[in-house]
Amino acid sequence: MSRICKEAEAFLDYDTMHKKIQEIVSLPLSPIESLAASAVSTARSLCAAAIVVLTKGGYTVELVAKYRPSVPILSVVVPEITRTDDFEWSCSESAAHVARRGLIYRGIVPVMATGASARSSNKDSTEETIRSAIEFAKKKGICKTGDSIVALHKIDGSSVVKILYVE
Repeated sequence: MSRICKEAEAFLDYDTMHKKIQEIVSLPLSPIESLAASAVSTARSLCAAAIVVLTKGGYTVELVAKYRPSVPILSVVVPEITRTDDFEWSCSESAAHVARRGLIYRGIVPVMATGASARSSNKDSTEETIRSAIEFAKKKGICKTGDSIVALHKIDGSSVVKILYVE
């Protein structure tokens, strides 16, 4: 099955497919969908190795997948951590569900964020989460040193598309 899928995808013209999808999408796009489409266009024009999307509910990464990038989409699911009392923290059950749901979309590689990502609104922890995702991608052979990566995430309430280079 894997061999058949790889063979079929080798014949897809992603540029043409991306243009056709953009032609049939109703305008105006929502701001987040516009960023998702831009991330795919940017990845295509840079020949990026992957697109990294930090998400809590999965909606943004699903929009990125809608535009059919030719590269893998790392869906970094950032769990919402809540404090239950002075000594205990709990992680939302929906984070695992969001990661599993990503498996049904073409091109999405779900990754659960860990460690400092519990404070995902913090700029430093967001950067650490992205670095961790890139390290995961390197280990899985998705990217290598010198490759470009397109990252889509929120920081201080604003959605951001960034170009990063793998070190």
